Amino acid sequence: MKLLPDSIRTRTILVLLIGLTASHLASTVVYSTDREQALAAANDQRMADRLAVLAQVIDTSVETLRPTVAEAISSPALHVIWSPDSTLPPDHREDEKRKLIQASLQPHFGSLDESRLHVFVSSHAVPQNWAAAIHLLHQASSAQQLQVSLALKDGSWLNFHWTLPDAPTRWSRESLISTLVMLLGTVIIAIWATRWITAPLASFARAAERLGMDVTASPLAEDGPQEVRSAARAFNQMQRRIRNFVEDRLSMLAAISHDLRTPITRLRLRTEQLPIDAEQQDKMLRDLDEMEQMVSSSLAFAKDEATAEPNQAMDLAALIGSICDDLTDAGHDADFEWAGRLIYHGRPLAMKRLFSNLIWNAVRYGQCAKVRATPLPGRIEVVVEDQGPGIPDDQLEKVFKPFYRLENSRNKRTGGLGLGLANVRTIARAHGGDVRLSNRPEGGLSATVTLPSNSEKQVGS
Repeated sequence: MKLLPDSIRTRTILVLLIGLTASHLASTVVYSTDREQALAAANDQRMADRLAVLAQVIDTSVETLRPTVAEAISSPALHVIWSPDSTLPPDHREDEKRKLIQASLQPHFGSLDESRLHVFVSSHAVPQNWAAAIHLLHQASSAQQLQVSLALKDGSWLNFHWTLPDAPTRWSRESLISTLVMLLGTVIIAIWATRWITAPLASFARAAERLGMDVTASPLAEDGPQEVRSAARAFNQMQRRIRNFVEDRLSMLAAISHDLRTPITRLRLRTEQLPIDAEQQDKMLRDLDEMEQMVSSSLAFAKDEATAEPNQAMDLAALIGSICDDLTDAGHDADFEWAGRLIYHGRPLAMKRLFSNLIWNAVRYGQCAKVRATPLPGRIEVVVEDQGPGIPDDQLEKVFKPFYRLENSRNKRTGGLGLGLANVRTIARAHGGDVRLSNRPEGGLSATVTLPSNSEKQVGS
């Protein structure tokens, strides 16, 4: 299966190339066959007419001059020999050209029966009594030869020895050149045609990729053939529905979070006035504080998602370095292994939230953060490693869910609210990348951020 073309364009070119080449070769065979038949018929008629003229010339010549005349009018392809007696081989077989030659000779010699005219094909050498013509047959004496024996009016015999030309090959140099020209023209036209035909598919692929990263991307141009316009309209309608769906859900999340603040505040006031012991009251207030933080985080999440921050060029190395420097100044162990610039095209505030969250989690739960960036073909990888306890393998994906926290981190002061990694993956995927977590063999957690290098430039030291 790996040998098959992997694109519609390549497969279309192959289909056109194979189909047109096969039809061209078939038409060449048909045309060559028809041409050969026409040329053979014309050559046979010309040969019969020439034999008739030469026979009349020798028949009207003086008998003593006939051998000389016969030798004079001979050529490398046609040898004429006059002899007093017949030189017919005993096992000859009449050829189908007899009727044609007989029709050409009849106006000059009258009706020629089988005793006066013999036409046969021989592949043998010239008989020995034709020794006078051997020097003219040294290159073609073993080729297929048409022999005509004619009894003249005085009873002597006139023998024509015609070397038949080899049948022309259908695959001459000209036909091969014609086939190559056809192949070249087919390839050029097929490349142009398939590029024109598959251009809408490439536009759809780019639009789908943009939609996966940004539901607010510009709509697809509704132009081209009718089928393409219909598909573009359907795609744009789907994009509008998805955008409306996301906006409605974000608006609902923001509205619910906002409306929850008032009852939480009332519950706090009532809890403070309840006649219960201080320990129970403190637990209830801590739960209300956690609920309020969850509401505030949800509002912040909805606000960040609704904010349409424009893409722009940024120095990703400087951004990550500044985050690590701030944490180092605050007394944490954060180190970024990179020197030089790392230009990336994206949303700066979103990228800062992404890496701030990952690096802060590393120094908070893993004692330190070791960050390194690696420019690779078509993408950039940023790895954040720590020396903490890691995460159970069956929960490496679950921690990306909103409000999901590990069992040993239920406390809001140690485990957070569970929205940080959800935001991290959302931001990365909005840029066409992704985030994955893995446990290091030597201990600790490794977070790998992959970003596509669409229009960025990396400049190392």
